[in-house]
Amino acid sequence: MKKIKLLLLVFPIVMFTACSDEENGEDENIDIQTNPLGALMQMTENLEEQAEKMEEQMEKMEERKGAKAISYEDLIKFLPTSIDGYTAEEPRGGNIEMTGMSYSNAEITFSNDNNDQIHINILDYNAAMPMFTMATAMWGSGLKINTSEELAQSIKFNDDITGWETLDKKNGDATLTLGVGMRFLLTIEVDKVKSTDLLKSLAKDMDLDALSEMAE
Repeated sequence: MKKIKLLLLVFPIVMFTACSDEENGEDENIDIQTNPLGALMQMTENLEEQAEKMEEQMEKMEERKGAKAISYEDLIKFLPTSIDGYTAEEPRGGNIEMTGMSYSNAEITFSNDNNDQIHINILDYNAAMPMFTMATAMWGSGLKINTSEELAQSIKFNDDITGWETLDKKNGDATLTLGVGMRFLLTIEVDKVKSTDLLKSLAKDMDLDALSEMAE
């Protein structure tokens, strides 16, 4: 009976919390510190949706099974060539092949006069899908962590582009990692910023829709 009473007590709270967030137009990322029950409910729903989506993607993965990752020269074409206030180094990349899998990457680093850096890396996991799946499993959960030291939360550009962003509030280091088309992994790292706005702006300036189309 105690368990039943507890559930009866918790259920209205969860429903009220979720409804309040919906009515107020809250972000789908719910802060686990200020609203743990709502966060738990949202995470459960989002994980179920993510599992269904990944199941739908399995057929596409099977179709691509055995196909090699694209060349790093092609990946380099998706990297930005200039950023205001920063000087670009030469882009670099490579292809790695092993029995049953292959992947490629392209990366570039930008520096300003204060030696602050922006590093951008694209990985093609076409023939290493288990690695991609493990890396992105929790991104659709709606989890958000906001403390005096850090901000970390899942992020969604569209159905094909989701990811995770973090900000170290003490030293200003920020990272944005996006999964594109269930195949590519884009990582942007920036020094000494107060928010992740710059990282998201850089990502949106890249032709991620075209990159996503290559995953099909």
